[in-house]
Amino acid sequence: MLMPAAVLIVLLLGAITVDLTVVRLGQRELVAAAGDAANDAATVGIDQRVLRAGGGTVIDAARAERAVLASLDAKGLLDELAAPPSVVVTGDGTVEVRLVRRVGYVFAKALPGVDHDVVVRGTGAARLVVE
Repeated sequence: MLMPAAVLIVLLLGAITVDLTVVRLGQRELVAAAGDAANDAATVGIDQRVLRAGGGTVIDAARAERAVLASLDAKGLLDELAAPPSVVVTGDGTVEVRLVRRVGYVFAKALPGVDHDVVVRGTGAARLVVE
C-alpha cells in the first residue's frame, strides 16, 4: 500500500524538478543573451563621428538599440520576448539590456488551476573601456 504512494511522490518531485530546471535554464539563456546583446551594443554602438573628432568613445543610443535587436534576432529570441528589449546607455558608456520572456512549464500544464508558464527576466551590461 505504501509503495504506490511512494512512487507517486517520487514522480511528483521529479516533475517539479524538471519544471523548475526548465524555468531556470530559460532564465540563464535570457541573461546570456542580454549580456551578449550588451557587448554587441557597446562595441557597435560607438559614435564614429565623435571618435574621429577626438571626443573619445561615446555610445550612440540608436545604434546601440539596433545592435541589440540584431543580436537578439540572430539568436532567434526576438520573437519570444514578452516585451520589447530595454536598452539604457549611461553617461560613462555602460550599456544595460533588460529582457523579459515567458517560459513554459513541462508538467505543470497538466494540473488544473496552475499557470502554464512563468515570466523570467534577464539583465546584461557591458562597458567599453579603451586603453
